[in-house]
Amino acid sequence: MTITIASGLPAHRQAESSSNAKTSSSDDTPAWKLELMKRPLVELRQGFSLGYEAPTEESSTIALTAPSGKFVDIRFSTLPVTGKDTQVTKQLGNIHGTASAGIATIFFPEKEGSGWPAYNCHAHVQWQHILDSSREFGTDGADMILLADGATMEVGFIEIRGTMKYFKEYWVTPPNKATDIPCLVAELTASHTAKTEGAAIRGMAVRIGDFCQGILQTDTEFWFERWEYSQGSGWVKDTRSNTPQAAESTSGILPCWQMGEKSLELGATMELTSGVWNITEVLY
Repeated sequence: MTITIASGLPAHRQAESSSNAKTSSSDDTPAWKLELMKRPLVELRQGFSLGYEAPTEESSTIALTAPSGKFVDIRFSTLPVTGKDTQVTKQLGNIHGTASAGIATIFFPEKEGSGWPAYNCHAHVQWQHILDSSREFGTDGADMILLADGATMEVGFIEIRGTMKYFKEYWVTPPNKATDIPCLVAELTASHTAKTEGAAIRGMAVRIGDFCQGILQTDTEFWFERWEYSQGSGWVKDTRSNTPQAAESTSGILPCWQMGEKSLELGATMELTSGVWNITEVLY
């Protein structure tokens, strides 16, 4: 889903700086590697499977990733609300699905030192979950394999009811959408909602092209929203978001509407009910 080069530097289309991938420009970087490094990136999940089962999709999943590797991944379940979790999702309160945000790092295989054989169209990605609806703030990883049709297959293992299962996820970029720029990242820098001194509260929002998603998490609350722009309607919030409807003003919890409607530069601040948000990354 997301890319920050293993050395900690951001991945871009034109260049790569990494001890794992020793190339200096797009002239000598293979096309498949540039495709896996491509950021900013909007990804839609179109299938999930366990073991050798045929893939199905029971969610509306969009992952937004900035060049720095900062990402927001929101997965609205499309299954009926039954009061029980599905096998591979962890639901929380009024969230019918899962959501996470954080930073990811990519590693490309090498012949020496990496422990992986060197072969084309393959990378390994680790995702650090800074915000997570499951409240499991660890780091996980999977292999990303570029397919012939331009889609990406994510391959890894997941623990389900105490047993490790092999899984595959299929990711595509949305057709006919402005999905590259502008790209903005906003992060919560000062909170108005923490009720006790030292309470943990974090927030991140990412806008790429016609999509914006954000998450705010405290010790007891989890807020998330998705917005999408369309001709004629402008910016519209997904009704499955759990933030109040008044998000189009300073009474909002997350800054997605502001990131879509306003021209914001690096370092700009937005003061909302939740606190002060700072624009920490911009690409126009």
